[in-house]
Amino acid sequence: MKKSKTLLLALFSFASTTLLAQQQNNWTWGGPLDPEQAKYDVKHYTLRLAVAPQQKRISGSVDVRVKVLEPTDLIRLNLIDAYTVDAVKVNGKKAGFTRTPDGLDVQLRKKVQPGQVVTVQVGYAGLAPEAVRPPWQGGFTFAQDANGKHWVGLSSQNEGAKIFMPCKDHPSDEPDEGVTQYITVPAGYVAAANGLLQGQTQQNGSVTYHWQSNYTTNNYGINFTVGDFVALQREYTTIEGNKMPMVVYLLRQNESKLPELMDVLETSLRTQEKYFGEYPFWKEKAGVVETPYLGMEHQTINAYGNKFRFTKVGQTTHDNLLYHELGHEWWGNKVSVRDWADFWIQEGLCSYGDWLFVEEHAGHEAYLKHVQQVARSIPNRTPIIQRENMDSDEAYHGEIYTKGAHVMHSLRFLLGEELFFKTIRGFLSSPAHTYANQVKTADLQQYITEHTGQDIAPFFDLYLRTTEVPEVLVQKLGADSYAISIPNINFALPMDVQTDTGTQRLTLSKEPQQVKSAAPPLVDAQGWYLKRIRTEKGTL
Repeated sequence: MKKSKTLLLALFSFASTTLLAQQQNNWTWGGPLDPEQAKYDVKHYTLRLAVAPQQKRISGSVDVRVKVLEPTDLIRLNLIDAYTVDAVKVNGKKAGFTRTPDGLDVQLRKKVQPGQVVTVQVGYAGLAPEAVRPPWQGGFTFAQDANGKHWVGLSSQNEGAKIFMPCKDHPSDEPDEGVTQYITVPAGYVAAANGLLQGQTQQNGSVTYHWQSNYTTNNYGINFTVGDFVALQREYTTIEGNKMPMVVYLLRQNESKLPELMDVLETSLRTQEKYFGEYPFWKEKAGVVETPYLGMEHQTINAYGNKFRFTKVGQTTHDNLLYHELGHEWWGNKVSVRDWADFWIQEGLCSYGDWLFVEEHAGHEAYLKHVQQVARSIPNRTPIIQRENMDSDEAYHGEIYTKGAHVMHSLRFLLGEELFFKTIRGFLSSPAHTYANQVKTADLQQYITEHTGQDIAPFFDLYLRTTEVPEVLVQKLGADSYAISIPNINFALPMDVQTDTGTQRLTLSKEPQQVKSAAPPLVDAQGWYLKRIRTEKGTL
């Protein structure tokens, strides 16, 4: 009997754990914007949270300050059902609310008109959802370091911020006026978060860290990490001459790694700035914190879990994970998409920056070789942009990284070196497309066309919205004559054609172009385009 009861309990525990794990990984965000949430714009979040690592709980309150855009008598927020809401206030006065699936509707005393500002405070507590495969299936990661100390990470890119705070969980709305965090942890621990540390306050057995960021921040970029950290700070001068702190937080057991990782961070910053302009958040910091999962681009406090697996690119010590997450400060944090259908802008352009590190530190030939190697691994099965109003799960797949980066590689050839980089840096410095102004692919496309004079719509349509690639047809006409065309597309592309007399750049289209060569011509031998090449015998 005892064995049977134990077995039943074990099975029940396993089933419950499995169900909970499934529940914790079905969250997503984005998609069509809820009409009720379209009635307001989030201006600021203030988090006052206590983290209890031993109990795996969080508790406290969040203030959501909003500006009303349409007449409304309720504020609809997102917050997962794992938390119990114990109190709600509107502008400091107790308010009624209704719990909805993974959310709550807060009643206003009267209909509020456009332009008015409302602050909703939500008090809540509960067991924090644990990540199963962070950061891809996110949540809280409750771990211990080698010394047995608590180590708590948080990842929410695919789930949204509702897994740890009440919010408007949609990529189209970021807090324009920033985020304030008061994170309380057991004494002896550090809470590293976004922005600048304003101070810390000791209480009975605990310490509260006050962090302030005045930049707009996407929901999943709001973050805190708790651990037995030691920190190293160094001053950095940006490419525009502004000074800011670089700060690295590592577990105490890895304190000896601080100087080397700081050097890697500085080299990474200088390389990113060369191609993409000044670090976007220099008024606060460039920060890195060691996490119990691989990494994520949390604004000004990038998660780092690559375990110091440095490589050499040319003669330069490099950490690809750190460099990639840092690149998201430009692509993902400064430039953010308002529809996950355009996820490729964040991941593809950031990944292209990874390729540029190879070029900067190992040379152009190494860059081309690297791109060719990546291109061979692109399956080209799923369009990068499938439709509008996608949620994070629907939009996320590997090709938004690799093929998205390759689109930029091709665009560089299409526009020419100087114009390409000038245009990309211009987009990154455009107030209409950065910080609080989220973008879509149409915005990037329009900007490029307006600033280059080239209509790239057919190019984007082909590579972003289909899985088709140009099929280059090389027809042998005679002993030393060939015709080259691209019959399956309705626009022209410049491509280098190598013959026995040298390399010439031809504008290829449906119309065949004749070239003289004793040997078969090589089309786009350097691999600037994803394409297929077909040869056949033609007729004069």
